[in-house]
Amino acid sequence: MREHGAHGAPYMDRFDVGLGAHGAPYSNLVGCAVRTALLALALITTHANAEEYSFDLSEIEKKTFEFSGYAEAKQEALTLRPDSVLSRINFPGREHLDRGTATLELAGVWNLPQAVFNLRTHSEIAHDQSDSVDLHRIQEGGLHWAPSHEFSLDLGKRVQRWGKGYAWNPVGFVERAKDPNDPQTSREGFVMAGAEWVKSLAGPLTTISVTTLVVPTHDDWNSDFGAPGHTNPAAKLYLLWHDTDIDVLWQGKGSRPARFGFDFSRNLGENLELHGEWARSLDQPRTEVDALGAVTQSSGDADSWLLGLRYLTETEVTWIAEYYRNGTGYSADQLEDFYRYADAALNAGGAAAIQAASLTRSGYGRANPGRDYAYLRASIKDPFDVLYLTPAISAIVNLDDGGFTLTPELAYTGITNLELRGRLVYTHGDHYSEFGEKPNRRRFEVYARWYF
Repeated sequence: MREHGAHGAPYMDRFDVGLGAHGAPYSNLVGCAVRTALLALALITTHANAEEYSFDLSEIEKKTFEFSGYAEAKQEALTLRPDSVLSRINFPGREHLDRGTATLELAGVWNLPQAVFNLRTHSEIAHDQSDSVDLHRIQEGGLHWAPSHEFSLDLGKRVQRWGKGYAWNPVGFVERAKDPNDPQTSREGFVMAGAEWVKSLAGPLTTISVTTLVVPTHDDWNSDFGAPGHTNPAAKLYLLWHDTDIDVLWQGKGSRPARFGFDFSRNLGENLELHGEWARSLDQPRTEVDALGAVTQSSGDADSWLLGLRYLTETEVTWIAEYYRNGTGYSADQLEDFYRYADAALNAGGAAAIQAASLTRSGYGRANPGRDYAYLRASIKDPFDVLYLTPAISAIVNLDDGGFTLTPELAYTGITNLELRGRLVYTHGDHYSEFGEKPNRRRFEVYARWYF
């Protein structure tokens, strides 16, 4: 089975911006290693009495125990919209917030001949003028047992990565949603049991695999997956057919409505990749409120899909473009009705304000509650021959109301095992539009992350 990039799609090695063995950006680690090796070789050849270079295979052999992680210090300055609905619900009476966050992620792996035990924890302490958070959780961990090359079993808390999209995944049935503004952020998994069978073949169909999962819900685990008391079966069929990655995916009815769909990814040229997803939700429940506060409950089938491109130019600029149709989302008029109602309800206070906040949690407060979105990102590696520097800019546009968020950023990885990053997230939209009602008008953040 071929390697996949950060968004799940296969592409050439020069596209890869994955993670190295200790979590540092892989491309930069490789570049650093190559340059260090060349420098060492040059120094060796200039000294007649230098010792002969030797290579120790034991250095790259898989260790029985592996330990890694990162520590991060982040500082954020938020400029709020005091008159927006979501700001009044989440940060009443505030115009600015300064938030400091300290994060520690630890990962351990125990490699056995036919099994692997792993554990990844996340600890976070955050403080701003409105709240303090002290959070500790297991991101993922459990047992992976592979008695043969074709069959394996998994048991524990796992992060599934279904779908080929970069910013969104309509077929991500058994995982927590990405943050479209920062899709590569570490996510928490769900407790599940799974089995996978993989077979390599000769001919146009070169690889086939079947993955089956159960994601049980209980009051004490997976409670945010949905209602407790369900096993929630799911399955994925993977095919590598004529150099095209294809997944057929299904999730049974339980804590969530039944869903099925497919995704694909294919290289159209040396530097161009095309990917897409489609998903249908059956009897998807829906809550809708009009400008007068009348709430309607309904259900019906909903189709969501995504189509995207990834392109690498000769000057090392990586472009990612995606269109996302959210079949469970609200139109611009429906969002405006809710914001008008919520604005009046917050002014009235009492039970009306409580209902407005509850409706926000039911769907209107999602990261992207609208129907039609465009995503565009451009990043360049080592611009103007400045090594280890990666500037990027990304944009998300609500195509129905014209609002958008724009995020320029700058990352530097020239110091061993240290990543420095700065981002500015700017949102713009009309009053009573999605981005015009976001709580943050601007958010500036800087962090230093040390990998070990």
